[in-house]
Amino acid sequence: MPHPVAHPSPAVPSGAAHKWWALAAVECGNFAVYMDGFVVALALPAMARQFGVGLHVLKWVIVAYLLAVTVTLLPAGRLADLWGRKRVVVVGSAVLVAGSVLCLLAPTVGALIACRVVQGVGGGLVLANVMAEITAVFPKSERRTAMAANASILALAQVTGLVLGGLLIDQFGWRSVFLIVAAIGSLGLVLSGAVLDAAPRTAGRTSFDWLGAVLAVGAVGAPFLLVERFSHLSTDPAGLALVAAAVAVLALFVAVERRAPQPLLDLGLFRSRGFTCGSAAAAFYFVAAVSCYFLLPLYAQVVLGLSPVRAGVLIVPLSVALTASSLTAGRLGGHLDARVLGVAGMACVSVALLGLSLLGPDASSAEIVWPLVVLGLGGGLFNPPNNTATLAEVPPGHLGVANGFLATARNFGQAIGAAVAATLLAQGLGAAGSVEALAGPAGARLGGPHLENYLAAQQFAFRLAAAIGLVGAVVSALRGAEAPPAPPAGTDGVTRPG
Repeated sequence: MPHPVAHPSPAVPSGAAHKWWALAAVECGNFAVYMDGFVVALALPAMARQFGVGLHVLKWVIVAYLLAVTVTLLPAGRLADLWGRKRVVVVGSAVLVAGSVLCLLAPTVGALIACRVVQGVGGGLVLANVMAEITAVFPKSERRTAMAANASILALAQVTGLVLGGLLIDQFGWRSVFLIVAAIGSLGLVLSGAVLDAAPRTAGRTSFDWLGAVLAVGAVGAPFLLVERFSHLSTDPAGLALVAAAVAVLALFVAVERRAPQPLLDLGLFRSRGFTCGSAAAAFYFVAAVSCYFLLPLYAQVVLGLSPVRAGVLIVPLSVALTASSLTAGRLGGHLDARVLGVAGMACVSVALLGLSLLGPDASSAEIVWPLVVLGLGGGLFNPPNNTATLAEVPPGHLGVANGFLATARNFGQAIGAAVAATLLAQGLGAAGSVEALAGPAGARLGGPHLENYLAAQQFAFRLAAAIGLVGAVVSALRGAEAPPAPPAGTDGVTRPG
């Protein structure tokens, strides 16, 4: 059945300019959500000093946010298919801004973690629609360019968040980082309301799979309980029962979705090897790469004794390399397919993480910068072509849920990667050591047995991440060759049936 076409209002830029305004609108939200995920890592030592808690508690300031984003994405994708992307993005931006203000005012670490969950729900509603909007408004011939711009904006979010966040923490304390998120999220809210088309609802779909949504939250959230449970190396009956319950929830979700007349997730999407392998490869990439974004800001402050702003600046080469290689990957799109670029990118990620695993108590700038440049190169080679190829064969009426699943895979990888890295570091330090490592005086360098334990745990975390990156390279290779685009039949670059 043909889908109705939404037309922009006279006040909204139209024609060729409209797609770029739409990109700017969703990227404001994307910028805020992505930056909010890890700029907080710079603030963890300052939070530890205020609240008097260690990494075993503070890791949830990051993990709770990423987990909330992840469990929201799949329902948000289906809601976008039913109600239109614009409605979901506007609501999500408003919730993100409100959650940021609540984080700014949080009186206790428990309240802060709860407010981060609110932020994450808003972020998930926004993030679920970014790549779907790009795929919907850009013709196929321009999507790799738009995806490269998307990756570059995420890299810019890292630079801005790390440098400006570090400056604000130094001058005004950790609470001020949430002002950045609130400000950029507010801009995204205004632009989305003014620019995005009120996209039509999917024809013939008027209900929402609430049972599937609840089971999806359980299926996505269960692995985090497993990471927390087995961080104590426990294989008692309760732990084994938790594993069995997680498997049962996943199996029940699949069974419900197969029988639902209007499922939350169309399992038919997984008949496409490109979609399945692309989504899995994205998850493996983020599990691996996120270890750097979490561990390096802490290492710079706790081990090297750098200030938050200097720790943020230290990671800027990664963002610069990611931006440059993303743009290059967009240009290579016509010559190399997603499989080749994806494997090369994941290999770079693993090499970089092995380099970071060698960092000692007095690492020089050169020892830190070269792995970051290689990591940025790998991310730029992998992400734009992988995103484009993964969504290339998805029917227009399923773009929201397909993008929601891809974004779920990406953010699931981020959240699991952060949880595993934080858990390994906290376990290596022990309860007392994790408090001493983070809550010490600003600028003080960790020493003694705690330093040895810290470096050993960090080394293991980076090497595990490197191994996961190699698994991602294998999965990316299994996707098969990318189908060449058909020549355009019209001036807009979109092939039409004839």
